[in-house]
Amino acid sequence: MQYYKACTRELWFFAHQINMNFESDDISIGKLLHKKSYDRHKRNIVFGDVVFDLVRKQDDLFIVEIKKSSKLPEPALYQLYYYIFLAEKAGTKARGILAYPIERKSERVELTDEIRAELKRAESEIPEIVSSPYPPKAEKKRYCKHCTYYNLCWVK
Repeated sequence: MQYYKACTRELWFFAHQINMNFESDDISIGKLLHKKSYDRHKRNIVFGDVVFDLVRKQDDLFIVEIKKSSKLPEPALYQLYYYIFLAEKAGTKARGILAYPIERKSERVELTDEIRAELKRAESEIPEIVSSPYPPKAEKKRYCKHCTYYNLCWVK
């Protein structure tokens, strides 16, 4: 879902095992952050085909998505929305927390009917995108220069 919201071309590459993230400093920092943050909590909770970064039980169940920075808030937010949506579909009521430990901030999130409808639409569009024999056309976005797939999209 995160790739879908950020860039459908990146989604297509990733779905076809074209992975450019193996040498990314940002990915390495993110992995270290996941390992060191919230170390008193159970992390990497496998739920069907997805892995929640963290689950916390307070009055309610919270699915926590940990991110290195808040530079790409919408894709991270939709990843968390999708996790909550999957929990709901399985009969578990949950809310979410989008956490940025380095920035020392977090945001609580809940699904709305509008977001549920958008997630259902995305669930039907994603298989169409990844089953295409060719990636979607490259679209210039503000974060392209920092993307690990930049050379596949913009270098001629």
